[in-house]
Formats: sequence, C-alpha cells, structure tokens
Amino acid sequence: MEMKASFVSFLQKKYPRLAAETLQNNVADQLLSPFQVKLSSAQIAMIKNEIKSYWKLRAWGEEKLADQYEKFGLTKPANYSVCMSYDFHINSDGKPELIEINTNAAFLAMGLEMYEYLNLPLVPGGFDENSLIKMFQQEAALAGRELEKLQITDDKPNEQRLYIEFLIYKELFNKHGITCAVTDSSEAEKLKDADLIYNRNTDFYFENNLPLRELFNRNKNFSPHSYEYFLLADKQRLLDWNEQSDIEKPSSLLPVFDLGKADKDQIWQQRKNLFIKPKNSFGSKQAYKAASISRKLFDEIYSKNFIAQQLSVPSEIDVNYQGQEQKLKYDLRCFAYQDELQLVIARLYQGQTTNLRTPGGGFAAITVE
Repeated sequence: MEMKASFVSFLQKKYPRLAAETLQNNVADQLLSPFQVKLSSAQIAMIKNEIKSYWKLRAWGEEKLADQYEKFGLTKPANYSVCMSYDFHINSDGKPELIEINTNAAFLAMGLEMYEYLNLPLVPGGFDENSLIKMFQQEAALAGRELEKLQITDDKPNEQRLYIEFLIYKELFNKHGITCAVTDSSEAEKLKDADLIYNRNTDFYFENNLPLRELFNRNKNFSPHSYEYFLLADKQRLLDWNEQSDIEKPSSLLPVFDLGKADKDQIWQQRKNLFIKPKNSFGSKQAYKAASISRKLFDEIYSKNFIAQQLSVPSEIDVNYQGQEQKLKYDLRCFAYQDELQLVIARLYQGQTTNLRTPGGGFAAITVE
C-alpha cells in the first residue's frame, strides 16, 4: 500500500468521523516522506539551547523595542503563541543555523500523527496530545478565559494546502470536550464568542482586515498574535539581534543586511553568499537565492522592505526511492512553546525551497543516534 493510502487509512481509523473522501482529498500525495533524518542527542541539546537564547532576545525586545511596536496601533496581549517553530539548517560542522522563526507554523498536530503512524518515538520526547491541548488551555487562561470554545481562522481555510490539519485539530478538541470550529478570517463576527482564536492568518499586523484587527484589540485572545510576531518572527528582528550588544547572540544567528541601508553595489558583489527575503513574509514567499537573480530584479526589490541573510546551505541525505539513488535536502522545523522545545520534524525536498511536490520528499520524522 502506498504511503498516502496507508496514512489516510490510519487517520480514518483514528478519526472515524472524518470521511474517507475528505481525507483522500486533503492529504497531499507527498505529504509524508518514507525517510527519516538522523540527528545526535548533542544536536538536539544545541537546538534546545538556541531556542532559550532566542527567548532571551524576545525579552530584550520587550524592553528595548516597545516604541516600534506602538506604531502599529495594536494591543499587547498577555499570552504567547501556540504552534510556533524555529526553522534550522544543519551546517557542515553539524551545528544549527537559524533560517527563520515562524509564529504560526503548520504541522504540530500532524507531526504527532506522523510519529504515531510511523511507530517512532517522539523527538525530543515529553510532548504528546495532552500537552498540545494543555498549551491551548494555558493560552486561553493567560487571556483570562477558560477554554470551552476554540475558533481556528485563516483566509479561505478549506483551500489551504494543510487544511487537513485544521480538521484534525477540530477532532482533537472535540475529543477533549472543547467546541472547535474553522472559520474564514473574513467572517470576524463569527469569532467574537470564542475563548481563544487560533490565528493562522498571515496578515500578521492585520493591515488588510480591519474587523479582525478590531476584534484582536478588543478581545486580546488570539494565539499567535501580532505582538509575538513582532518580537520573534518579523525579519527586522534578525537585524536588531545582530546589531545589539546587550546580550550574547545565539550561535545559530546568521549575519543579516538591511537592504534599505546596506551598500547596494557591495551587496550585489556578495550576492553568491546571500539569500534575500522580505521582512514581513513567511516561508518562501518572495524569497530569492541572490546568486540566481538578475540585476534588474535585484534593483526592483532593493529596498527597506527586504533583508539579505548569509546563505545557509541545507544538509542532504542520500536515499533510494523506487530503485533510484537521489539526494534530498532538508531543514528542521523545531516547535516550541515559550522557551521549551516540543517536537522536531524535518522537511525533505529538492529545488530551492521546501515543498510538498518532491517524490520521496515531504514532512519526515527524526531519529536520534
């Protein structure tokens, strides 16, 4: 039985209220990889330490950058962010290099399902379904609510590539006695009675959705939310962290240049060793390996809205897929709540950025040597 069919069968047995057709239509063909990525216990320990270092920088930002956040006209909630991740490459020395921080990362719930389906121990261990529910309950409590009604919101959620995860969350919360619904972000009125809003919308500062912005400022019960994005995931922080000298920089923090300030010709000369990305974006959206772009495109995007980050080359694993030897690149998605590492998964791919289209690629489990 091919992997997709096998995984769909596993999910249907576990969540019988989800129709086979629904699962079949929403589980991507290359969602899961049949391969695993091996890490050492020392590498897991390094990742844990790096996450704690970035959490210290978050505290530094709360103290030093308050005036910058105030210009957005947005509230500062008391809670943090569910389902956030630190995305790393492993360099040639076997050490992590931070690619980006993602305050609304996908695949935490599905990651738990993947490890269970593969019958592999969770990495690093100590996090499970009950821990997942407790995290959401804690976020609601910090917002002054008891979690009885949860809303998951995104733009056109049923068209999202990982809509399947929303369906799994709904089943999980219902199982634990929490009412859960999935609602389009354009229908803010339907969200007002929620005890907690799991916000998967990527309009991080609510610039294009005024009703959602007003609801956020009034209710303060979004997770993740704009303030957490500002403190950790806005690419401007990569610049701020490099420039500050108050606390020790994480060893995984790569050099970054502000394309609104850096010498244009010098950046062009160094482009083979740089990766260009927007300050306010996510994943691979408008991201470029600088060595492969034309001077015309370079001139067009050279502005204060972009950064150039030192190029981090992804590690590779050698695999045999359907009788053919091939190499797959990978990055690590390291989920954390506050400063604690919860779960590590890999994303295997070919090409410039991660995708769910590479034969043999997809989300992958970690094994620890």
